[in-house]
Amino acid sequence: MRIAVLCNDTRGGIQPYVALGVGLQRAGHEVRAVAPADFAPMFAEAGLPLAPLSGSTEAALRSATGVAARGTIASMRFAARELTAHIQIWTRETLAACKDVDVLTGGVGGMVIGLSVAEKLARPFIEAHLQPVGAPTDAYPGILLPGVSRRLGSFGLYLSHYLSEMALWMPFQAAMASARQRVLRLSGRPLAANNYPVLYGFSRYVLQVPVQSDRPRHVTGYWVLPAPPTWKPSPALEVFLTRDGPVVSIGFGSMANDDPAAVTALVLGAVRKAGVRAVLLCGWGGLASLGCADDVFFADALPNDWLFPRVTAVVHHGGAGTTGAALRAGVPALVVPFTMDQPFWGARVAALGAGPTPIARARLTQERLADSIRQTVADERMRARAALLGVQIREENGVAEAGRSPEPRKEVATSKIGLPFWPDCSCHSRSQAFTRPNSGNTSTSNTCRHASLKAAFASAY
Repeated sequence: MRIAVLCNDTRGGIQPYVALGVGLQRAGHEVRAVAPADFAPMFAEAGLPLAPLSGSTEAALRSATGVAARGTIASMRFAARELTAHIQIWTRETLAACKDVDVLTGGVGGMVIGLSVAEKLARPFIEAHLQPVGAPTDAYPGILLPGVSRRLGSFGLYLSHYLSEMALWMPFQAAMASARQRVLRLSGRPLAANNYPVLYGFSRYVLQVPVQSDRPRHVTGYWVLPAPPTWKPSPALEVFLTRDGPVVSIGFGSMANDDPAAVTALVLGAVRKAGVRAVLLCGWGGLASLGCADDVFFADALPNDWLFPRVTAVVHHGGAGTTGAALRAGVPALVVPFTMDQPFWGARVAALGAGPTPIARARLTQERLADSIRQTVADERMRARAALLGVQIREENGVAEAGRSPEPRKEVATSKIGLPFWPDCSCHSRSQAFTRPNSGNTSTSNTCRHASLKAAFASAY
């Protein structure tokens, strides 16, 4: 089968899809990726053909507007502006790259363009997500509203999922409609085939999605991309890591800061107050490299699957991929979330007992960071819980599981994308519309308590 893997994100959001593509290759499929040109070296190292998208993700994030886009709302506005500026050329490039494929796949970043391209080509699009989108539940809040309290009850938790889905897609709808009309000559909203399963690239030990009757949902385990076989750490780094005493990895991935030197000074002060050594990963401007010292080692980037098992704890921004890498390594993690789904993953790590309460980037101080690092390093129960989770997660092989080509159900079902991913909730099946199952009651007219909520938000579209 010829498969196109679509991903348009930061490095941490792209890397799992590289791993997924490699897994699909190993399963015997012909795979190509469609992703920003910045990441060509990553795809080349993995042996995965790339159809590059124009522009530079790194340049956009390091721009003045990219650095200033703090918080979820500002980040969504920035992403919407970037998409509006590039969507027509990206749609043309994606269409050209996918003309001869059998299946398209990707997560939210790939679906923005990929759903419409798949519809134009009359090909299925298999959703493959790094976050629990499209599966509303009252077991946990929506990915953009992790602070919703359980005291609000089932209705409040379901509401948080619907609001999160709305926030994910509303900023992009005008750009999507423009590309559909001007480039693809399509009208209306995108069509999604519901006869293929949805894949989730995280561990069932970390999060489970509800079982729903409208379509299969498969939590495969994390999609892990190992370090290239030719990669080797520097001798200086190996010596630094093998010295006695706790050492912490600190890095904020692709999250840029308007004053990296000031943030680095804050982090260094916290490291020294906490009495630990640190490997500082500078990333795309989150931290500044000030030169290595006896207690600090600076690096632009290092393979997480190599580094994290060798440190005492990890401090990171809460991206889905980095969260998975830290949990898989079996070490406790302190999350400093910046935006989007990062607060959700930070809260999840704390709920699992594998890390302390997250510190929002806006509330980060030297004292708070030092206190939390001390707690993360010293808490034996936290360390034991993280170690157990690591053992469980490493038993999974998410890439191989996802690479087992899922067969579609025989019945072909499609739905218009208005509030994308909004399946019928677990209170009912698709065949019963919004009617609750009988459960011993002879009446079948009991309306699901979430139907009115879904209908109300659907009317906004």
